[in-house]
Amino acid sequence: MFLLCPTGKHSCIRSSAESKRIECDGLLSLSKRQTILAISGQEVDETDHIQGGVMTEFSFECLSDGGGSFDVIFIHGLGGDPRATWTVGSAIECWPDWLQTDLTQANVYLLGYPTDIISTWLAGEMSLYERAKAVLDHLAARGLGKRPMAIIAHSLGGLLGKQLIRAGHDAPDEDWKAIATSCKLIMFLGTPHSGSSVASAIGFVAPKLSSKMTKLLQNDNEHLDELNEWYRNRDGVKTVVYYEKLPTRGIQIVSQKSADPGVAGTIAVPVDADHLTICKPANRDATIYLSTKRHLEKLSRQCAALLPPPQSDDASPYQFAQDDYIAPTSDRRTLQQKLIDAGKEHEYPLANDAQNKFAQNYMRFGLHTSARRLNDILLAEVKQRFETHVYHAKICHGEPENVSTAALQSEVIDPIVNKYGAEYGATPLTVMQAIYFLAEQCHIRWDAA
Repeated sequence: MFLLCPTGKHSCIRSSAESKRIECDGLLSLSKRQTILAISGQEVDETDHIQGGVMTEFSFECLSDGGGSFDVIFIHGLGGDPRATWTVGSAIECWPDWLQTDLTQANVYLLGYPTDIISTWLAGEMSLYERAKAVLDHLAARGLGKRPMAIIAHSLGGLLGKQLIRAGHDAPDEDWKAIATSCKLIMFLGTPHSGSSVASAIGFVAPKLSSKMTKLLQNDNEHLDELNEWYRNRDGVKTVVYYEKLPTRGIQIVSQKSADPGVAGTIAVPVDADHLTICKPANRDATIYLSTKRHLEKLSRQCAALLPPPQSDDASPYQFAQDDYIAPTSDRRTLQQKLIDAGKEHEYPLANDAQNKFAQNYMRFGLHTSARRLNDILLAEVKQRFETHVYHAKICHGEPENVSTAALQSEVIDPIVNKYGAEYGATPLTVMQAIYFLAEQCHIRWDAA
């Protein structure tokens, strides 16, 4: 059974059972439960979730409004939690929440699934392949697979992500296949592609606590090796890999060798974090968050090329060629860098939010030919007026900023609002969003070349 968790929060209760000590291969300082939680991505002393410390149901929480141009699914690891895995300490927000404002083109989801290996219900736990099929069926029921998709996964969640693609690729169900083929990016955070030494230790010293998923993590597992062999030869999926450099309670959970899936052109990048914190960036300047945002922004720019080309509803045998406003030009600077170079760095928060909103609507209506044409006409006129009356006439001649700003208002914003406001609802904010969108996509610039 799958449950939607609208708040993303679960009731918490603390386990009162005390754990015994494990005395094997450097695990002297860890209890059985602590060792298991070290793999899960949860803090060792955190409370358990759901009934008796066991997540007994699936959950699927949508963090954004679902109107974006691509989907992002966060998958937690062994014994993890759909929110706690991605949350620092007692913070209210998990970092996937940040993407709602920083990357509004993305539909962001948190996937939760039962993986706790301590409870008595373990005898009926699904295998990785069974779990993948169950998740695929739920994702298909929710309409995923119609847009490009990215997976961000921690620890065992990365193996589930790979199995999702494999099961969907091999399935006769066309909706499952669509999900597999729509996946264009996977980011692995501390995923043990070739097995985990800590999981092997757990299986050795506490075999009764080893579920199917724990055994799957053991070194030299044939199924895991076969899955990884299939995945590394899979085309069309961008693979990004990070692994922890710091030990977790004195133990290296996932090594560089184990974290590297062996995909051609992929480099395993070290992070100054342990297995618990690699999936918990402290702020927006942390390596993991910046990397995630960078790769998702690239995927966003590729979305237009991945969608079917718009079909004209005009019977005319000839139309003038249109600019592709999604494909950036040779100026590869980010929007922030462009504004810094122009001495307008203070505008970046507003500019980034504005261009994101325009991009979201632009991509949302991309398949509607009339709406796409109207947006392209607006962008073309904004670009032409900006370049003629602001860039070449003012910026390139070194005019002060107040002169350029006045020209922007009188020669770009006001004429366009007068022309499109009454019939199409264009406002000064619409025009400014279009300007920042064109700047982000490198079609206009604020500083002289």
